[in-house]
Amino acid sequence: MMLKINLLPYRPARRVAKVNQLFLMWGVVGLLGIVAAFLTHAAIEEHIAGLRSRQGNLETQLKKIDEELGEISRIREMKALIKQRLDLIAKLSGARDLSLRVLDALSLTLPEKAWLTKVTTKQDTLELTGKASSNALVADFMRALEASPHISKVDLTRVARPAKEELDVKEFTITAHIDPPEAKEPKAEEGKK
Repeated sequence: MMLKINLLPYRPARRVAKVNQLFLMWGVVGLLGIVAAFLTHAAIEEHIAGLRSRQGNLETQLKKIDEELGEISRIREMKALIKQRLDLIAKLSGARDLSLRVLDALSLTLPEKAWLTKVTTKQDTLELTGKASSNALVADFMRALEASPHISKVDLTRVARPAKEELDVKEFTITAHIDPPEAKEPKAEEGKK
C-alpha cells in the first residue's frame, strides 16, 4: 500500500474560495439592501404624493366650506335684520291706534262734573290738566284711569282751588304712563307655513 500525499497548497485555495464566497455574499446583501432602499424610497415618495394630492383636495373642500360658512353668516345677518324689522312693524302696528284708544279711555272714564283743559303726551307719559267739582270726582277719575288697559301708574301731582274762580271747583293735574299693546307672537303653525 502506498500512501499518496498531496503536496499542493489547498489551504490558500480554500481561503481564497471562502473570501470570494464572503465577498459574493456581501455583494448580494448589499445589492438586496440597495434594492430594498430603492423600493422603500419609491413607496415613501408615492405615499407623499398621495398625501399632497389629498391635502390639495382637503384645501379645496375647506375653501368651499369657508364660502358656505360665509354665506350662512350672511343669511343669519339678513334673518336678524328681517326679524328686527318685523318686530318694529309689529310694534308700530300695535301702537298706531294707541292715541285713539287713550283718548277713548279718557272720554269713557271722565266723570260728568269734570272736564279736561289740557292733555299733553311726552313719549310714554300722559299729563292731564282739568277741573272738577270735588276731590271725590278726581279720585273716581284716577281709579277709572287705572282700570283702563292702556293707562297705568296714575299719579295725582297737583290739586288746588283756583284763586280767580267764584265757583267751588278744583284744578287738578294727573300724570300717567301709557301702556302700548303687547305684540302678539305668531303661532307655531303660522311660522311653519
